Amino acid sequence: MKLTKEQQMELAQKLTSPWGHVRLICDGFTIDLKVQRMKGGMSYRVMTYVNGQFHGLWVSSKNEHPEQKFLRKLVKPLYSVAMKAKLEKIYGKRAFAKEERFHEKLTSYMPDFASGKAAISHLCKVSESIQVVHE
Repeated sequence: MKLTKEQQMELAQKLTSPWGHVRLICDGFTIDLKVQRMKGGMSYRVMTYVNGQFHGLWVSSKNEHPEQKFLRKLVKPLYSVAMKAKLEKIYGKRAFAKEERFHEKLTSYMPDFASGKAAISHLCKVSESIQVVHE
């Protein structure tokens, strides 16, 4: 069962205030979305907890875990644009283009979302069934 647009808007509205909380059941997992303050001052993010917890093992893409699909996927290049320009000068354009290690990307899964709407939208995309748990 998917969420309707009205339910999505209602859940996103609950996650706009500081320390807002929503509990969902997605594909048999209990997902808690909580608005929490981040370290760097007065910014708030929506944190994702799967079955009431978050494990650091889920961040790495080296091992696959079923809980990773509920987290925000972050893909970054291994080398910055400036570093790639320096390496291209050193190795030459052809050698640089052929070498795959210069074009590698790092993938990680982060538990935070910028807004409740982003978190709800992500869960709707990756989940077959979503149910709201009324407390």
